Amino acid sequence: MGQTTQRSDMATGLGILLGLVVVIAAIATGVAAYSSAVADNGDTMQLLSGLTMAVAMIAACVAIVALHVYE
Repeated sequence: MGQTTQRSDMATGLGILLGLVVVIAAIATGVAAYSSAVADNGDTMQLLSGLTMAVAMIAACVAIVALHVYE
C-alpha cells in the first residue's frame, strides 16, 4: 500500500512572501548604492546599502529553509 503526502500550501506562501522581501531588499540595495555614489557624503547610504543586502541574503536563506521544512 503506497502512501501519498500532500505538499503544504505554507511552503508556497512563505516562498512567495520571502521572495518578495528579497526582491524589495535587492532593489533597495541598488537604490542606496546609487545614492551613495551620487551624494557628496554617502556614508549613511553605504551603511543602508549594506543593511539591505544583509536583509536580502537572510530572507533568501530563510525562504530556502521554509521550502524544505514545509515540503
